[in-house]
Amino acid sequence: MTLKSFFKKNKFFSIFTTLFLIWIVFLAVLSVIAQRQVVFYDARYHKDVSSDFNSRIPFTRYIIEPFYGIPFILEISFEYLIGFMLIFIIFRLVYLLLVKKGLMTSKKYQLVKYIIKDFVRSSFIILGIMILTMLIIIGVGFFTIGFFFVNRYFMVIIQVGTTVSAILILIKTAYILLVLCHPKHKFNYSTKKRYLPPEKRPLATKYWRLTRKEFVYLIGIVLILVEAHVLLLSTQFPSHVIETDLDDNEFLFDFHVHTTMSDGWLTVEERVLWYIEHGITGAAFSDHDNTRGCRTARNFVEQNGLNFTVIIAEEWTDHENNIHMNYYGLTEEIVPLESEVPGGPKALNASDMIKYVKYWGGWVIVNHYNNDENENGGIGVPYTYKQLRDWGVDGFEIINHGGVRDEEIRQFCLSNNLICIGGSDTHTNEDLNTIVKLRLANPKDKSVDNIFKTLKNNKHEVIAIDQYPRTINFPNDLDDIGFFIIERFFNYIHNLDSFQVLSWMSWSFGGYLLFFLIYRKIKKVDINSLNAKIL
Repeated sequence: MTLKSFFKKNKFFSIFTTLFLIWIVFLAVLSVIAQRQVVFYDARYHKDVSSDFNSRIPFTRYIIEPFYGIPFILEISFEYLIGFMLIFIIFRLVYLLLVKKGLMTSKKYQLVKYIIKDFVRSSFIILGIMILTMLIIIGVGFFTIGFFFVNRYFMVIIQVGTTVSAILILIKTAYILLVLCHPKHKFNYSTKKRYLPPEKRPLATKYWRLTRKEFVYLIGIVLILVEAHVLLLSTQFPSHVIETDLDDNEFLFDFHVHTTMSDGWLTVEERVLWYIEHGITGAAFSDHDNTRGCRTARNFVEQNGLNFTVIIAEEWTDHENNIHMNYYGLTEEIVPLESEVPGGPKALNASDMIKYVKYWGGWVIVNHYNNDENENGGIGVPYTYKQLRDWGVDGFEIINHGGVRDEEIRQFCLSNNLICIGGSDTHTNEDLNTIVKLRLANPKDKSVDNIFKTLKNNKHEVIAIDQYPRTINFPNDLDDIGFFIIERFFNYIHNLDSFQVLSWMSWSFGGYLLFFLIYRKIKKVDINSLNAKIL
C-alpha cells in the first residue's frame, strides 16, 4: 500500500497529519523569528542590569527542551485537569453516540481497545491505591502530630509513592509489550459475562455498569496525567547558566529555596547541583519548619569537596497567621505554636521567635510580605512593618520567586536600615529567577555573619531574572478550570531561541513518526492472530 492510498483510506490519520503539519509550520516560522531575550532587573536600585549578565542555554537542554517546557507551563497547578475532564466527557459522549449508531465497527479497534482498557484499569488501581495510601499516612500524621509532620515529611511520602507507582506501571507496560511481541504469549481477556446478557439486564443495571466503567476510564487517565506531571516536576533538567564578570570578592547568592525536606520537588543533593549548574556561589536552604535540608546540603558539599556555600536557614511557617520568616545562622529548629509537639522543636510565636534568634546571634528576614492596611493602623497583616521592625527583624524580601514585591516594603527597609533581600523561593525544577550579587570585604569569609553584616549596608544588587519578558495576555474567565496553561504555553514558546524551537520540532517529528508506525502496524496486523492473542 502506498502512502497516498494509506492516507486516503484513513481519514482520522489524515486529519491528525493535517493538524501536525500546521503545528510544524508554526514552529518553523517561529524558529526563524525567535529571539530569546532575558531581562535582569535590580529591584534594589530600580534599574535594568541586563548588560551585566547573560543567560546561556546549555547544549544538553536543547536536546530535551520540551520535557523542561511542559512542567514549566503546568507549574504546581492541577486545575487543567478540570478542563481535561470536561473535554474527555464530551469526547466519550460523542464516541458512545457513534457506537450506538453503528459507526464504530472496526474489529481491530475493538480488539486493541481491550489492551487500552486493561492498561488504564491497571493504572487506576495502582495509582488509586498509592494515592489513598499516601493520603492516609499524611492524614494520620496531620491529625496526630499536626503541621509539624506535614511540613517535614509529606513531600518525601509523595516522592516515594510516585516512584513506586511509576515502577509498577512500567512493569505493566513491559508485560503488555512482551505479550504483543512474543509469538506464544496471550492476554486471554475473558469476554464472558458474569451477569445476565445485555438484552436481559435491567435498565438501571446497564446504566450503572456503564457509569462505573466510564468513571474508571476517566479517573484512570487523570491519574496517569498526574503521575507524569509529578515525575516531570521532580526531574532535574539542565538549567540555564547565569554568566557575569565577577571580581574575586563578588558572589551570587540565593537566600530562599526548598527541597524534598519540606515542599520542594528536588532532593537536597539535586538542588545543590542545580545551583552549581546555574553558576551560583551559594544558597540558603530554607525548608519549612526544619533545618534538615541545609544540614544535609552542607554535609553533601563537604563530602564531595564542592565549591559551594551552604547557608544554614529555616523558613518558620505560621499558617494560622499567614506569615513566613526565614531565620539564618542557627541549626536549632524552631516552629510556630501551631506545630508544637511534645518532645519536638521549640515552639514560639512570631515576636518570641525573632527575639530568640537574635539573642543567639541569628538573622531574620520576612518573606513575601504584603502591603495591606492593618485594622489596628499601619501597613502589613497580620503584623505591621513597624511591629516586625521593633521585634528585631533584619529585613524583608523585595523580590520573591522572580517577582518584585510592593514598593512600600523597599522604602520601609531603606528608611529603617533594614536589609533589602531577594529569594527565589523555588520549589520545582524551573530555572533560577532571583539572585543577590554581593561584594564581601573579606572574600574568604563566607560565614552567615559576614554575609548578613555586608547585606546590612544595602549596597548589594537584588536581581529578578525574567526569561519570558514578551507576554500575551488572554482573557482569564476560564483560568479556574485550567485554561491558563494556554496563555502560559504561548508566553513560554514566544520567548524561546531558534534552537529551543528546533528541539520542539525534532521531538514533534519523533512523536509523529512513532504514532505513524504504531498505527500502520495495527492496520497491517492479521485480525485472526490479534484475536487469538487477545481473546
